[in-house]
Amino acid sequence: SFPKSVDRYHNSISLSCCTRVVSSYVMCSSRQNKQLAATESCGLSPTLIQAKADFKHSSIAAWALVILCTSSFYLGPLFFLSPLLLYHFHPQAAGMLFCTSLFLAFHPISPWPRFKTYCQVFYKIFDFHHNMTPILNTKEMKSDHLSIIAMHPHAILPLHGYIWGAICHQLLPDLYGCGAATEIAMRLPVLRHTLRYLSTRSADKKGLLQQLQIEEENLFILPGGVAEIFYSQRRRQPNSLPFTQTIKAKRYGLMKLSLQTGARIFPAFVFGASDMLDQLFHVDQNVASKEKDSKTFDIGLMMQSISRKLKGGIALYYGQYYLPIPHTPKLSMVLGDPIYPVENTSERNVNGNKLTCKRIANPTDAQVEELMDRYVNALQCLFEQYKVEAGYPNDRLVIT
Repeated sequence: SFPKSVDRYHNSISLSCCTRVVSSYVMCSSRQNKQLAATESCGLSPTLIQAKADFKHSSIAAWALVILCTSSFYLGPLFFLSPLLLYHFHPQAAGMLFCTSLFLAFHPISPWPRFKTYCQVFYKIFDFHHNMTPILNTKEMKSDHLSIIAMHPHAILPLHGYIWGAICHQLLPDLYGCGAATEIAMRLPVLRHTLRYLSTRSADKKGLLQQLQIEEENLFILPGGVAEIFYSQRRRQPNSLPFTQTIKAKRYGLMKLSLQTGARIFPAFVFGASDMLDQLFHVDQNVASKEKDSKTFDIGLMMQSISRKLKGGIALYYGQYYLPIPHTPKLSMVLGDPIYPVENTSERNVNGNKLTCKRIANPTDAQVEELMDRYVNALQCLFEQYKVEAGYPNDRLVIT
């Protein structure tokens, strides 16, 4: 409930936390012209808050759900490949399995709000922290402004998307809308079930415009997509040592969507998201910079290229014991102040319910570039503001 959440927020902020975050504030101020990406005036905490589930649960049940969500990215393709492998030995069984796979791939699935609550079991396993307060739900949501939550990094698997569903449903129900995933992901059995339970839909542009303008639902999206999947690699060194994190945030299509719909953008970053899993082939940054060189060959680039053509990641990943059991780094999810595409403007959405900024049907390149600059700057500042307290004091963020 709201009073309980407020009490939890105030009780969780201690003097020691404030002391630890000062160095991060100073660094962000010096590097980003004294701009803070997340402010208390918008209901965002200057320190990280430890999340707590609303119900008691066993570790076995928690790990079972985490492993199911992690394995679902393999189980989906396995449903369609199994009939081919089985056909030689038992054609009838192969036919029945194929029909079952088709049914699971296309039958309608309704959102299941209770599933978001169950995803709170992720909190303890990943020592989950965040900077969101219940005040954000009343302060920023009272205007009922159409919103896009753009989160980085995508990571090898976006397990933090399940956590977003949990924390948003718990603290910020007015901000929650629908997620966006590739069409392939929305057709893979098991995986599509967990995604649909979280109200996820296909990420085609026509569908996103309908979701924002006609149905007036907020959008949660991981803009990095396939590129960020292959940039991700689990660190093999202590967090205190320098490390470069690369994200693909310069997505002009997202900026254009914001300008066309008038939806504000909440930039978000999750520390530790790329450290949950390993993958066999990632894109080497030195090779990626020479991608146009015909003499350069890298299997990671090849898989990235195939994934782009298929419009879905095909990364070969593994976790603990070389199984789909994720490692358990501390995850810290931080949200930034909203970015308004056309500042100091306001009008009603197409259906006249939610507020938007002034909508621009055909934004110019200059308008898209200007919004992109503000978005990239906010992400960089957000990273610098919280990286010390999140446990990555010497990391550097590279935005491409």
